[in-house]
Amino acid sequence: MTLRFDGRAAIVTGAASGIGRAIAELLVERGARVLINDADGGLAAKTAEALGPEAIANSAPVGTPEAARAIVAVAMAAFGRLDILVNNAGVVAPGAFDGGEDAAIERVMRINLSGPYALCRAAWPHLTETGAGRIVNLCSSAALGSGVSGPYAVSKAGLIGLTKEAATAGLQSGLRVNAVMPSAYTSMLERHPDPTFRDWMKANLRPEMVAPVVAYLASSECDLTGEILSAGGGRFSRIGLMESQGLVLHDLTPEGVRDGLSGAGKIEDGVRLDSQRDHQAAYAKVFAGYPLD
Repeated sequence: MTLRFDGRAAIVTGAASGIGRAIAELLVERGARVLINDADGGLAAKTAEALGPEAIANSAPVGTPEAARAIVAVAMAAFGRLDILVNNAGVVAPGAFDGGEDAAIERVMRINLSGPYALCRAAWPHLTETGAGRIVNLCSSAALGSGVSGPYAVSKAGLIGLTKEAATAGLQSGLRVNAVMPSAYTSMLERHPDPTFRDWMKANLRPEMVAPVVAYLASSECDLTGEILSAGGGRFSRIGLMESQGLVLHDLTPEGVRDGLSGAGKIEDGVRLDSQRDHQAAYAKVFAGYPLD
């Protein structure tokens, strides 16, 4: 059965171009009404016009609680409901880890992390009211470390934590929160210093190929929550956090850590961590009387 979004309303940030536009186009094509949010108001208006009457433009720049409340208010006034939030807007500031201007670093953190956090909070009562709200956060493999991404990597790693926390908080209300780690050629790559890499990305990893993964996670048929899916060029996969079995030494010393880590740190023998409780379970096995069981 075809996944449809008839009767559902969405906010997609950074939706005037690239991955965001591809997501908005697919949601509208499948029946959703979509708020096209983008700081480039002119481009947002053109995108909304191109997508038809089910799309409206909004140029409030994400990054503050005030902006988040205003964006959600516009969506509610236009649609009367809110079912889906896609936090896609983002900016980069590449360079040496110890370089960069303070103002540029703060801007990246504000738009990439504080903005999505504020939007999640502003949209929360409306998304939980439906009993089937969906949030999708666009993170990045830069969160795994690149050495040249600086605040971008840090902010996108923060989105993973935001996803996990919101997923746990929204579980009982039917709200599902997941993240997508996209690989796609966008305007962010236009300044990449390696033209061969740029050309390879452009040829193989079109932004439209990320949208189906986001759309699935935004659908009422998806019951996943707290997950990270990678997406790029038609390939998708599941990304998880792991913890090794560990070692218990009640008289632990620095030397004990040194000598025991080779065995205790084998990730391949570990367990998957989907929430904080999964991590705490290891301690509950060792120390009796765990209070949250």
